[in-house]
Amino acid sequence: MKKGFTLIELLIVVAIIAILAAIAVPNFLEAQIRSKVSRARSDMRSLATGIESYYVDNNQYPASAKTGGSSLTWKPAQPAGVGPYNQYVQGAQAFTSDVWSFSAQQATVPGGAAKMASMTTPISYITSYFVDPFKDTRSATFYYYNDTNGWILWSCGPDADEATRSNLGLVAASNAVETVYQSAIAQPSNTLIAGQGNTNRAFTYDPTNGTVSPGDVWRVKQ
Repeated sequence: MKKGFTLIELLIVVAIIAILAAIAVPNFLEAQIRSKVSRARSDMRSLATGIESYYVDNNQYPASAKTGGSSLTWKPAQPAGVGPYNQYVQGAQAFTSDVWSFSAQQATVPGGAAKMASMTTPISYITSYFVDPFKDTRSATFYYYNDTNGWILWSCGPDADEATRSNLGLVAASNAVETVYQSAIAQPSNTLIAGQGNTNRAFTYDPTNGTVSPGDVWRVKQ
């Protein structure tokens, strides 16, 4: 007589596997997100060290820039005789090009254009720009905005809202990072932390609101 499993026994085994998968998969995905958040914060700490080292040598923070259609905004002001170039926003997917990020200079030289990423060349304050683990655009680094006395770095966060310019990168004047972050105000400000006056989105990612919740992972000059 041949022995085998009955249909009921197979169904019980399948049900047990399904229950275990339903428990394990969400926990794995949450662990993956927590790992990316930790990585983003660690990379921003390293970037912060490079930014401050750059300031010591140059008496200003590395340039930041964003595109808007065919135009490009540059902070600090574009150097005389130097054409604008931002390797991290031009040609980027979705709305990444409308958000502030690190910039590079482009100067006309015989045979073409010379590109210089101020944080990596000619002096390596960092060896390379870190990739934002939450970006959809391949090789896109963290968002970055600076003014005369300070700077802010941010990742679009676990809510993966790069396609809508991220929480801190909204174009609306009341939500744009230029309005939310101002070095003249003690940082981090209540607006940045709690989103005061922001009726659309949270500025700060807080895992207590859920592993995948609105808000960006950011770091400011203290």
